[in-house]
Amino acid sequence: PYNVALRLTQNRLAQIQNQVPPAVVSAATTHYDGQVAAVRQYERIEAPIEKIEAPMSRDGSAEGGPIDQKRKMIAETMSSMMARSFITPLFRTQWTSRDTDQYLNGYPGKKDYPALKDNLDFYMNKIPSVPNGDYIDNIHDTWFGKYDTLEIHHGYIQWLFPIRESGMNWDAQELQVHEARAICADATAHGRVLKSYELMLDFYGMELANKETGELRRGINWRSRFAHLNRSMHNYLRITRILKCLGEMDYQHLQAPFVRFCIEEAFHHGTLSGIRRSLSDYWVYVVKKEAERKALIEKLHEYR
Repeated sequence: PYNVALRLTQNRLAQIQNQVPPAVVSAATTHYDGQVAAVRQYERIEAPIEKIEAPMSRDGSAEGGPIDQKRKMIAETMSSMMARSFITPLFRTQWTSRDTDQYLNGYPGKKDYPALKDNLDFYMNKIPSVPNGDYIDNIHDTWFGKYDTLEIHHGYIQWLFPIRESGMNWDAQELQVHEARAICADATAHGRVLKSYELMLDFYGMELANKETGELRRGINWRSRFAHLNRSMHNYLRITRILKCLGEMDYQHLQAPFVRFCIEEAFHHGTLSGIRRSLSDYWVYVVKKEAERKALIEKLHEYR
């Protein structure tokens, strides 16, 4: 079934490219949450399947064990990943609504696998991120300000900001509900999530002015970092993930201030014009508190 889906994806992509200019396809697909590469480079899906299924087929673990639960989780998510591969710009608004509704409603019907705990162990500083990563405390101590590393390394973001969706790092595990609860219950682990947020804020040229209110301000390096963010569109997908993770990790109060700051910079000051599409179509809609979300949407309408 995977090979059939891949062939269909390839054919559909060819149809899209024949209908609209490549630049339009490229600009539109960069905003799709999480699975852009599945559309643009369908062969990336095939390789991880072989990588995951091979050790599973040799593993003799009993049903219900960690390997068995990971197998089931992957089987459940692969169908939704394949579905995302067929999205075209014509259906983008519909997909945005469906994706954000799933998140805001707590992913109805999605199972929790108690034996899976990679994210918990990572935030307890027991295991490093993979591939080519490190322990969470080391990342916070040594990666701060290393902008080249944070830009070109594509494996750490799923570990720093786990969500209940699959990403493109097949060594990272989807966040489980029991993991989020355990991380939030541990003051040290929960504080590490906040440090991860501050690490990425600095990367984007922002600072957390008030941890209690979530208010942001421009960082010292904001000019160069804003210029980078305007042209580095894959970071828009990262920001969607970051916002969703904050909502899962009991940091909902940080979501709206981030979006509000981005609205001011993107529309009022014009310093982050590159993020306007993702801001309007995704980020504002993942703010969990309904009153804040509605207020931000109204704010956006003032600039339209």
